[in-house]
Amino acid sequence: MTGTVVERRWLACSFAYGTLVSLVAAYFLLRVPIQVTDSFTTLLALERPFFHLVREQFGQAGYLRPAMWAELKLVYDLSGGDYTRWFRLTQALQVLALVWLYIRLVQPRSAAALAVLPLGLAILVGGHTFAWTVREAYPINTFLTMLLCCAAAANLSFARPRWWSDALAAALFVVAALTVETGLLVWVIFAAGALVGLRGVSPRGLALVSAALAGYFVLRFAVLDIGVPGLLERDSGFGFSRYTPGELSARFGASPWGFYAYNVLSGIATVLFAEPRDGVWRLTRSLAAGAPEWPLVIGFVSSSLATALIARFAWTRRARWRRWEFDRDDQLVLMFAAVLAANVVIGYAYSKDQILSPAGFFFAVAAFVGTLDLVAHLPLRRVARAGALAVCVVLSVSWSLRAVGLHAGLSWTAIKVREQWAYVDDWLARVGSHDPSPRTRALRDQLQGDAVRRYPAPPPLREPWTRLFEVE
Repeated sequence: MTGTVVERRWLACSFAYGTLVSLVAAYFLLRVPIQVTDSFTTLLALERPFFHLVREQFGQAGYLRPAMWAELKLVYDLSGGDYTRWFRLTQALQVLALVWLYIRLVQPRSAAALAVLPLGLAILVGGHTFAWTVREAYPINTFLTMLLCCAAAANLSFARPRWWSDALAAALFVVAALTVETGLLVWVIFAAGALVGLRGVSPRGLALVSAALAGYFVLRFAVLDIGVPGLLERDSGFGFSRYTPGELSARFGASPWGFYAYNVLSGIATVLFAEPRDGVWRLTRSLAAGAPEWPLVIGFVSSSLATALIARFAWTRRARWRRWEFDRDDQLVLMFAAVLAANVVIGYAYSKDQILSPAGFFFAVAAFVGTLDLVAHLPLRRVARAGALAVCVVLSVSWSLRAVGLHAGLSWTAIKVREQWAYVDDWLARVGSHDPSPRTRALRDQLQGDAVRRYPAPPPLREPWTRLFEVE
């Protein structure tokens, strides 16, 4: 049996395992109703004609996201009125596609790589940047769409060049950039790939994407004068607390650069060490109070060990990198470094873990590379080998807990969203809809029926389990 056939079989086993992981996540995801806040008014807006709805997005203040609304409208129209099932099924398919793109990127073509893959996928789905991206019960999570574009861009960079690659690269950038601002990372991925020797996108294709990037800035700042989100857009974390837009403006309005620098540095820390969370140093605060939050402790230990393995890999390759010699593993780790740096800069305006989901995705890729390299080069000395194996065991157990925590978190989300629908009339009154229109009442009754009757609530989580997982 040739090596190529054996490699393909290991890869096929990897895709089968990834599909199983995705189906388990889909089971919990499909039981989460559409939430009231943010989503209900969005669905009401989707009644308008497609082109009218998309055209309106070019006049919004602080945001340029017409592709997001185009995606929402497309699924809304295709659903035929079965909104909950179609939107949740779309999100489940997005998770499956992302897992497949991850596997295609890391290319497990050996027994050792297949053995490390479960850990790699646990880092992907158990990471807090990914978990909270999936758990938000929006009709379609725009950060997940953008994350798919980034993963597809990375795969395109590593692929063999084809006649259509350049056009697809430009299309991915346009869709991602017009979905959410962090979609600009697609250009970073292509540029970083070209810098480390990847030729999946030709120099002409990179020039085309760069022209699209320049066009985006001209359109946003010169033509539409949309600008960037400011301190008054949303609340954000700083230090040990979260602050409202008004509080942020009062504290940093005169000179926001310190706040922006804090967001950049805390973004790097949260990807590498899982602390802070949404800009708040929750673990540090709990330790100082003498009441450690154990899910956060597990998160810190697991992320720190994964970061240590990435750092170890980079240290062993430093001589090759100085000579500008890269193999696929080198290129994957260096792409992670580029995406992390760009991601935290793009997310300077406020702290939110979901914004860093692209960096979290490539962190899982780099951690797979670092772990596989450790397994392939176990020390010969008995004590060193035992230490390396102990690191692998702790890494596997801690990340497995975080991966299971995604499912526990989705169950908790499903329960909390159903509670929102129990008080939907109170919420409508608070937002000024004291006498809902027939259309509003019909949509309310339909989505409330889905949440309460059509998709039954999962059993409540038992207290001992919630102490291990990040459910809130």
